[in-house]
Amino acid sequence: MNNILKYAAFGIASFALAALVQSCAMDDPFGSGEGTLNVIAEMNGETIKTRAVPENNDYLRENCVIYIENSRGVMRKYKGVDNIPSDIVLSTGNYVCNAWSGDSVGASFSSKFYRGQEHFEITRNQRTSLRLKCNIANVVVSVDPESLNIGLSDLKVKFSMTAGELDFDDSNIRSDKGYFMTPSPETQGADAAAYAEKTKMTITISGTQEDGSPYSKQHVLNNVQRAHEYTVQLSKEERPFDQGGALIALTIKDIPIIEDTINVFAGPTVQGVGFDINEQVVNTTSSFSDVTVSILGYQGLKSVIMNVSDNFTDINNGSNIIDPIVISQLSAKGINVESTTSVDSETGVDVEELYVTFSADFLNNLPASVHEYRVSFTCTDERDVTSTGSVGFANTESAITKIDDIVVDPAPDTSRSPMAITGTTATLTGRVFKEDAADYGIKYRAQGTSNWTSVSAKAASAKPTRAQGADYSVTIKGLTPGTTYEYIAYADNFESSTVQSFTTESKFILPNWSLEEWGTYKASTMLGTKTVIFPGSGDAPSFWDSGNEGGATANKVLTDKSTDMVHSGTFSARLASTSALGMLAAGNLFVGDYVKTDGTNGVLSFGREYNSSHPTKLRVWANYRPGVVDIMKDNSLPIVSGEKDHGQIYVALTVGAVDIRTNPSNQKLFSADDDQVIGYGQVSWTDNFGPDGSLQMVEIPIEYNNRAKSARPTHIVIVCCASKYGDYFSGSSSSVMYVDDFELVYE
Repeated sequence: MNNILKYAAFGIASFALAALVQSCAMDDPFGSGEGTLNVIAEMNGETIKTRAVPENNDYLRENCVIYIENSRGVMRKYKGVDNIPSDIVLSTGNYVCNAWSGDSVGASFSSKFYRGQEHFEITRNQRTSLRLKCNIANVVVSVDPESLNIGLSDLKVKFSMTAGELDFDDSNIRSDKGYFMTPSPETQGADAAAYAEKTKMTITISGTQEDGSPYSKQHVLNNVQRAHEYTVQLSKEERPFDQGGALIALTIKDIPIIEDTINVFAGPTVQGVGFDINEQVVNTTSSFSDVTVSILGYQGLKSVIMNVSDNFTDINNGSNIIDPIVISQLSAKGINVESTTSVDSETGVDVEELYVTFSADFLNNLPASVHEYRVSFTCTDERDVTSTGSVGFANTESAITKIDDIVVDPAPDTSRSPMAITGTTATLTGRVFKEDAADYGIKYRAQGTSNWTSVSAKAASAKPTRAQGADYSVTIKGLTPGTTYEYIAYADNFESSTVQSFTTESKFILPNWSLEEWGTYKASTMLGTKTVIFPGSGDAPSFWDSGNEGGATANKVLTDKSTDMVHSGTFSARLASTSALGMLAAGNLFVGDYVKTDGTNGVLSFGREYNSSHPTKLRVWANYRPGVVDIMKDNSLPIVSGEKDHGQIYVALTVGAVDIRTNPSNQKLFSADDDQVIGYGQVSWTDNFGPDGSLQMVEIPIEYNNRAKSARPTHIVIVCCASKYGDYFSGSSSSVMYVDDFELVYE
């Protein structure tokens, strides 16, 4: 039970509740007509002449996320530049288009991040063109390769920021660049000290001097900026003979990154239906199933030209498979072409969909070939934007393109499998092709480190075969939250050259976790304006709340700061149940907010938004002294008058704020079985907890239910109550609980 009394009756027979209604002006939410938007997206990166690493433009295109927003929120969302329609229908008004792409990694030698934002206005019956530039958003670091002859062996240059560290040594100092994520300049005003710390870079030069003695020099660079490259240039300077050693001068060259514009336009897409079109379709036992390729084009397809490899002996090259005659010819051979036109639900734009199905009969009757059968498509839409795609089939062992002994899949999509990667664990999958593999699995390491750790796979789903392979999975434990890891597949002595990566969930630090912040505000109650104490600072509401506003009606303080028992800092929270005119008011503390008063009852909202991570425990320091039950309004409860009261602390992870109503006529109390709950843990005390006069640590394990496999939590709920059944106005008027130092544990 949640045990919250926000507004107590305190024996008063009836009240007249006055509501203050506040209104504000709002723009017409529907506009006064419609217009269209055309978006051209550009990815802008470095053009460092001799050391540039070519961008994977396909990756940036496919992973670019574009939001179009107005005052009402997000109006359109697209993932992948090629999925942006050529004309987007929007109501008239002012908008902002935000986009980002790449990998947001704290510190990396390979992961870059791009951001862009443009404001625009939609005018009735007008077509607005928007050129959106996504510029590199990293701080870039490097060492000038022409300045390394300074008389130091084992030369190392370390760049350190709060986001991470990058080490340059003999293996990469002449060729690599490093990339750091830093906060947006727009956040500088929120906490200037924190911003300054996060934009400070420490550069450490170390090595061995010619006389064998160690050398180290450090330089601090403040206020580093996004989209700037900081190149370290080293030089050896003369110094008096009797001083010996080297004098190394360090110069920082700050270069605003030159933009190299790459125009990227939306175009037709060629994809496999239920399979990855980039992977060969293999079957060596004449038991193919139907294989379907989809081709989608916004605003129509002008042509789709199909070409085939030479071992297709009776299919013509260069045929336009939109042509009805060609469709009929292909159908007679077992290749079926179907088309349909749909309307994009968000934009109202027509989308032409073409589905090419290679029937099982067609594939299984292909002659055995030592070469793969390949079909390619060249697709042109009505805007003359062209894209290509192809699919390959192998029906003999010889036709199979080179397969590694083992492969591992990219990191799982945590929006679909939320618990596949947590703060400390990661479950990865792949396929093993080595039939006699004695040991196989994955090797992983924290990005920026050199040593791999091996984890053997669970048993494959079937005996591996060279043609089909067998699925396997690996679960890694003991990872560090908020860390990017690299991983490869291995089988016996074979190691895959493909390096994948994932990032563990970051820890969530509970605001005011040590309950050092306390404030007051004025509240209008049925007995006049009262001063209410609350756990927070500034204006209410804060992250935490309590039943103090209800208690203030009768000049009672249920929850307050205390110096009686403290684990750290100056204060803890003291939760004291009390009575007023025969009614129990339970001392309580909870994460959430009081919403409104319903007669003499409360309507509350449990939960605050957090970072959607998956902690394993809630740790808190507590002391509980139950009083003797002296107020019973519900004799069906598992407490007995004259015996000790019960106290409780619980934590829940939910998919939204949880509405609470204490009015018996429409009562809704918290339940761990609610559909909104994904994870839950609780501790209840029926006797004293903790030594006299001091706090004791308690850890509350969080158990995740089946809903956690498909839904990611968005809110966290924590409730502490000195009288567990305070919702039913039953318990002891002398029960007291102290709590301090709340922490989410990730193990």
